[in-house]
Amino acid sequence: MATTLLAEIHRAQTRLPFLSGAERGALIVRILRELKMLRRDVLANVPADRCVWIDKLIASVSSTVSEIVKMPDAEFHRVLNEFEKLMATLHNISHPEKPSKTVH
Repeated sequence: MATTLLAEIHRAQTRLPFLSGAERGALIVRILRELKMLRRDVLANVPADRCVWIDKLIASVSSTVSEIVKMPDAEFHRVLNEFEKLMATLHNISHPEKPSKTVH
């Protein structure tokens, strides 16, 4: 799902001036759900005191969705860009590339 969401974030960035408030809100809610899922699945074995950053991010996004949706296009674009980078990083952590097998 992360790669689909990353593609959706990228599409939203290119169509930003044409996105309605409802579309922006739906995207932020999807990002929030994905963050919660990644927190649960990818960081489940990481000690809680080392995951405070993502817990705070999830709480902050949860409580400010309406403010995020109302941001000017340039600022909303920056927020989407940061979410895109974070999701890609967490996705890479959860699906590390397998080393290629070489014959010696």
